[in-house]
Amino acid sequence: MIIGVQIVFARVSFVPAAREPITQRDVAASLGVSVSAVSLALSGRPGVGEELRRRILDRATELGYRPNASAVALRTSRTRVLGLLIRNLRNPHFLDVIDGFDETCARAGYEVMIGSSRYDPTREAHLLDAFQHRAIDGFAIAPIGTDHQARERFSTYKRPVVLLDTAAPGPSTMSVRSDQETSVDLAVQHLLELGHRHLAMVVAPTDKSPDPERLEHFRRLAAELGFTAATVTTELSADAARTAIRAALEHSPATRPTAFITNSDYIAHTVYLAAADLGLSIPEDISVIGHDDLPTSATLSPALTTIAVDRRSIGEHAATLLIDSLAGRQAEQTNIVVPVELRVRKSTATPAARKNQKTRDART
Repeated sequence: MIIGVQIVFARVSFVPAAREPITQRDVAASLGVSVSAVSLALSGRPGVGEELRRRILDRATELGYRPNASAVALRTSRTRVLGLLIRNLRNPHFLDVIDGFDETCARAGYEVMIGSSRYDPTREAHLLDAFQHRAIDGFAIAPIGTDHQARERFSTYKRPVVLLDTAAPGPSTMSVRSDQETSVDLAVQHLLELGHRHLAMVVAPTDKSPDPERLEHFRRLAAELGFTAATVTTELSADAARTAIRAALEHSPATRPTAFITNSDYIAHTVYLAAADLGLSIPEDISVIGHDDLPTSATLSPALTTIAVDRRSIGEHAATLLIDSLAGRQAEQTNIVVPVELRVRKSTATPAARKNQKTRDART
């Protein structure tokens, strides 16, 4: 469990007494506004315009204002702490989600408590119990398993909950997810255009899969478009995925997949490792498509073709939904789908068999 830490650089001429805690009165004095206006803005209550609210929140952040947690809790029955529970801290995807979530919370005067379930249902349950016992005001979670399973677990929770990176939610659930169906469409279309006809998708076990609809859509496309769809089921750790993918590649060239679609760049990298274990080359023998477009993905050798998504915005949207809900503000959308796009690089190419056939055809 990690408590978010904010580092603040003040850029204003107003400087309060050294080492004294910043108060709402200090924030008000620095802007020349009333203390009541500052109180309304920082508590998320109506009564100030949006432009003034933004100025007050920005100035409070610059000055390092921290609400007195005990006083706030006694007055409002709230702690001004939000929770964020993710599946895997080792996956850089979630680091950007955390960054967006924490920064949005800091701007609104909320602290953040962070936990990682590590794909362990027992650990997830323990962390959720810790969140509730610490009386956090609400939380966002990238749950283990599907949205339906998640909603059952959270049915007794009395605070706002936002689901992240999971299956299409129910109408009464707040959620933020990338456009998984489009990501599959883009990956499959790109590989078919290159000439691939035997594709594999790397997925988590059924009881831990956050988005079974992704696999269902992949299989539906296979039936519609006539390609062979293989599934590599594995725990989503680097070692487990590498072993499972290597097993899929140990088949003969005639029967093994010629391309792999993964749900993260983190797992896509394990395809590189598994191929190298068997003396296979990317993209000459195997094509690979990731998901996330991490900063390191373009520096892999060869550079990774991937589905790009704004990971920070997932965290920003999740925090905003929670903060607006707690403030009684009606969100325009409670189920947000973040758009994706294909970034074509060097890890995908025409499969070797197709190249050889073209060469034979040219000779004849």
